[in-house]
Amino acid sequence: MGQKAYIIIFETYDLTDPALILNRSTIMEESLTQPTNLHDFSIDHEKQIELLQISLDNIIAEKVKLLNQNQTACPKCKGQLAKLGKQTSAFYDVFTDHHVKIQRLKCKDCGYEAPATVRNLLNGNLSGALVKIQSELGASETFRDSESLFKTFTAKSRKVNNHNRIKKVTQSVGQTIIDIDQVEKELLNVDEANELIVNVDGGHVKTTEEQRSIEALTSVIYRPEALISNKKGTINHLSEKSCAASVKDDEQKEMINNTIVAALKQGLTPNTHITALCDGATNCWNVVESLRPLCASMTCILDWFHIGMKMQNIALPKAIKNKFLRIKWHLWRGNTDAAIIRLAQLIASVNVLKVKTKLSQFKQYVENNRDRIVNYRERQQKGQVFTSNLAESTVESLINQRCKGQQHMLWSREGLNPILQLRAKIHSKDWDNKWKMVILNSPL
Repeated sequence: MGQKAYIIIFETYDLTDPALILNRSTIMEESLTQPTNLHDFSIDHEKQIELLQISLDNIIAEKVKLLNQNQTACPKCKGQLAKLGKQTSAFYDVFTDHHVKIQRLKCKDCGYEAPATVRNLLNGNLSGALVKIQSELGASETFRDSESLFKTFTAKSRKVNNHNRIKKVTQSVGQTIIDIDQVEKELLNVDEANELIVNVDGGHVKTTEEQRSIEALTSVIYRPEALISNKKGTINHLSEKSCAASVKDDEQKEMINNTIVAALKQGLTPNTHITALCDGATNCWNVVESLRPLCASMTCILDWFHIGMKMQNIALPKAIKNKFLRIKWHLWRGNTDAAIIRLAQLIASVNVLKVKTKLSQFKQYVENNRDRIVNYRERQQKGQVFTSNLAESTVESLINQRCKGQQHMLWSREGLNPILQLRAKIHSKDWDNKWKMVILNSPL
């Protein structure tokens, strides 16, 4: 037997008569050689992209013939449309760029000319899959890193994947999510929830504005039964949740609205009890309080995770630190009065002003949140939520992973907010069901 070769052919045929070949062209033809290593076992990266390029060129060329195929009369004057050559326009897919030639049609009577570019006919020239990947990468990586990743996988630099274009796409998709959520609020119809857990938190990011940083707020809403326990020593996870975020300087209007929408998606009704956990910040509690008129009752809890972290992070001399940490015993059992008395006694026993100030600030923190400090030990024994640390951190997943890892990254509110909306949608596990609608409605 002589040397083998392979041929990849593109064919179009009549569905009613499969034997009738309408068009046939060769995509790739090469000899088969014995592989000597993993590099020549398949075809190389550039060849794979070339194979995809030629295949899609053929498919797109056939689909172009279906555009305007039934348009013979002018929509304005009903006159005859005549062919007027072809117009070339660009179309960008995930790995490939295409120059598409579309038939031009012009009315002989009134001069009307039918749309003849991909953008005009299909409301854009980027494939939905490309926009999805660009926006997901833009929401999770820096725009320049996203550009680099695209270059790696497409085996070349493409203008459509430069960092500015990825930024534009990501922000456009994020803004569309905001607009669609406004409409969804009117149409929500989900099963009623007996109880919802609401956790509101904030994180600071470096800014291009006059102040050193701006605060982004996040919230996660879920049903208690959605909290899935993992093995000891690992973080639990949520089987279902709705997230909200905002960095707008609008007196928290968008954050409150987004949180309400997220709660409604989880089944908030006038019969629902809400258990809310926050770190003690007034702006976080303001978001929580916006839900009170919409539910039957509410339990507000100062997040035990934040109490523990705040106590651990206060730098004190070792002898005083040990006494200070013993006060946690009273807080764990909800004995706020006893904790305040012990703090006052400890403050009185200290002579160093700096140490006294730190202890006084924590005492003020406890006093300010007196009504939200509960018997955490009892709630733990009953299997009730008492800390946000039982589930993954919303601040970490929505803000820190994208916005705080890059030391030189500075954000404006207008630039960051759409990205937060997109990340909230992705982390709500709502993105897989909504991305097609979002992209079709995004002005790109």
